[in-house]
Amino acid sequence: MQIALVVFPGVSINECEAFSLAFRQLSAAGLGDCELVSVGAERGEVVGVGGRRHVDATFGEILSPDVVLVPGGLGVDRTARDDDLIAWLRAVEPSSQWIAASSTGTVVVAAAGLLGDHPAATHWLAGDKLAEFGSAASAERIVEVGHVLTCHGHISAMDVALLMILRLFNRATAAQVRRELLNAQHGVAGSAPSLPARLRKWWTERGGGRIPARPPNTELISSDWVELELEPQEPAPATRSPWDRPS
Repeated sequence: MQIALVVFPGVSINECEAFSLAFRQLSAAGLGDCELVSVGAERGEVVGVGGRRHVDATFGEILSPDVVLVPGGLGVDRTARDDDLIAWLRAVEPSSQWIAASSTGTVVVAAAGLLGDHPAATHWLAGDKLAEFGSAASAERIVEVGHVLTCHGHISAMDVALLMILRLFNRATAAQVRRELLNAQHGVAGSAPSLPARLRKWWTERGGGRIPARPPNTELISSDWVELELEPQEPAPATRSPWDRPS
């Protein structure tokens, strides 16, 4: 299974990682056979927001990916009018099982005509840009239109990656990937205290008193349905969630 991650100048490195992390874990754990390929206009490094990303293959070399991931980033006006990228998205869309876009990346898939007049989950600043291509911003964190998934940003992008794994494989595989990601996250957190924690410790040791911990950012909390839907449960026909494919 080939997973194509679209990379362009100004791409959000955080969103690239959020989309690709679950698929890398899927492969590393031997739970699914997949190849993650960064695709762009030309091979080599691309400067993005928060770092750099290497392009493994050009648009002309990736002709029928099973999954296409379009992260957001800066310069969406330029990216949404990139003729080569738009033509590639239109060419691979019919044979792709899933296409997912995050934050301002939703404007790119709208520009390719993949959303029609349906709304998209997106970055709050991207609503006007979506309107230029016939779409609109939705208040939902994740929106499904056919086989195109859109989401708010890099945290919900990981949710979307797990959702695609559930659809492509099964619920047990998606739940196992999520558990292993959580275990890895807890292991890193346990071995390396965060910068705020180190600063609080340093300040306290200097006699500066206790610094109150920052309140959690609710935008970074995973969706409730991720907590619930990945565990086996009795079906509830009256309750719909993004995990339920529309008929």
